[in-house]
Amino acid sequence: MNCPLCHSPTEFLIKADQREYHLCPLCRLIFVPSRFFVTPEKEIERYLKHENSLENEGYVNMFQEKIDIIQDHCPDVQTVLDYGCGYEPVLKTLLERAGFEAEGYDPYFFPELKEGSVYDLILSTETFEHLKLPGEELKKIVPLLSPRGYCAVMTQFYPAQNGHPDLKGFLDWYYKRDPTHISFYGPKTFEWIAQHHDFDIILNNGKDFVILQKTEPS
Repeated sequence: MNCPLCHSPTEFLIKADQREYHLCPLCRLIFVPSRFFVTPEKEIERYLKHENSLENEGYVNMFQEKIDIIQDHCPDVQTVLDYGCGYEPVLKTLLERAGFEAEGYDPYFFPELKEGSVYDLILSTETFEHLKLPGEELKKIVPLLSPRGYCAVMTQFYPAQNGHPDLKGFLDWYYKRDPTHISFYGPKTFEWIAQHHDFDIILNNGKDFVILQKTEPS
């Protein structure tokens, strides 16, 4: 079975939660094989149960924290795409309040992108763990960035020790139990992404957030 990010051969890691998890030795992605995916209908049903609204203070604070980090690390950003915005684009609203020109994209709820649009920043929060084919998604994302644009990703990194998955920690990890969470990343996964998609790593907090910037053309 090949990796859905880098297409390298992978190895079985563990069976839990009535499904399998496989590990790519090259890019360090942990993923769930496609035979364990829930149907799109069940996926949408689960998303609609999320309490993602401006009235959810914890949800808003989580986004505001990331916006503050972006303002500190990503100067001169004007246009932003919220990639995977969900059915109620709260982040888009908060970005607009912060002075950005923002748009939202979601394959189920807002599937249309303006033709020819490019963005100074693509921000993807709690989305990369849902990607069935992260390698293909990156091929869509990269051309949407301006020449020195940023890609910021928020997703929980899997438990690890010295860069390797911590199996006990992974077994106990709540984040993998969501049946729509099928791709899991560590800091080394984003190092691979940066190297192979011409990004510099601006920030990697080692926990749940990374900011990449397109490498300056030589």
